[in-house]
Formats: sequence, structure tokens, C-alpha cells
Amino acid sequence: MRHKTELTSTEETLKNFMLEMFDFDSLKKAGIYSKEIKRKDYQAQADIVCHYFGYKTVFEYGAKEVRCHLSVSNPEPKDNFVTVFPNIYE
Repeated sequence: MRHKTELTSTEETLKNFMLEMFDFDSLKKAGIYSKEIKRKDYQAQADIVCHYFGYKTVFEYGAKEVRCHLSVSNPEPKDNFVTVFPNIYE
């Protein structure tokens, strides 16, 4: 029988991912997490993130490469204006 405080490997993976990728205080301050959400309720946090961003699973976060155009004042001809953020799984 599992002790109540022990987590399954799936729960532990979710906990670690949420702690690494989503800052609880920032998301709560931004209003994404409600006042009722608990700091250690990782499944509820993941459900909210999925709903907010339209993910099927929270592990979709960071799965796609992001390319963004950065503005530079006084650019040089050699300056690269597109920054690439690789996906987190590579």
C-alpha cells in the first residue's frame, strides 16, 4: 500500500515539469491561476495551463521551436534579427 504522501512516477514527473516550466506565483499574479488554486496541486495547475493555452497535455509546452523577430536599434549589416528558441526536447 502506498503512503499518502508518496507520488507515483507519473505524478512526480508532472510535479517536476510544473515546477521547472511554470512559475506558480507569476501565473497566480497574472490571473491565470485563481485564488483557490493550491501551490502543490500540480494536476489542477496543469489543467488550467492546458485550458489557457489550448494544449491536450501540459507536456506540449515547449515542444515546438519558436522563431521571433527582434528589433535592434542601430543595427549592423551582420545582425541576425530572427532569434530561434529550440524546443525543450532536443
